[in-house]
Amino acid sequence: MTSSSEKGPASTLDITPIADNYCFVCGTDNPQGLKINVTYHPKEAAATTELMLPREYQGWADVIHGGILATLLDEMMAHAVWHFAGPGLTLSMETRFHHPLKPEEPIRVRGVLTTPNGSRRTAEAEIIRVTDGKKIASGKSRFLLLEEKGKGEG
Repeated sequence: MTSSSEKGPASTLDITPIADNYCFVCGTDNPQGLKINVTYHPKEAAATTELMLPREYQGWADVIHGGILATLLDEMMAHAVWHFAGPGLTLSMETRFHHPLKPEEPIRVRGVLTTPNGSRRTAEAEIIRVTDGKKIASGKSRFLLLEEKGKGEG
């Protein structure tokens, strides 16, 4: 039995995303964060970053945790969507793992906006090991663009 004060899953109306520099992946103020730098590529509607993940992010011995890899995929897709289409929320995400990644191996993460129009956008991303070009993980997401204040009102 639930009380009347409990709510179900949050709807998009309940959420107002605010970038406060504390994002685990790209925030500069989060002491435990990755603090990645993102580069944007307008011709491809893409966002990229390069980094190495320390052992603190492993799952199995000497293998980076898949949840951390999925987080990086989501982050780069979100950067591509926000930069080239506007603020949005991830609605769904599909992730595939192709090869394991060891701690301290350099990787390149690339997210691309794949749907140019509409309130629902799609994006794709991949993680590539820099040393040999192997695909570590890939993902596809759907995003819901948020209405800007003042837009659509009245």
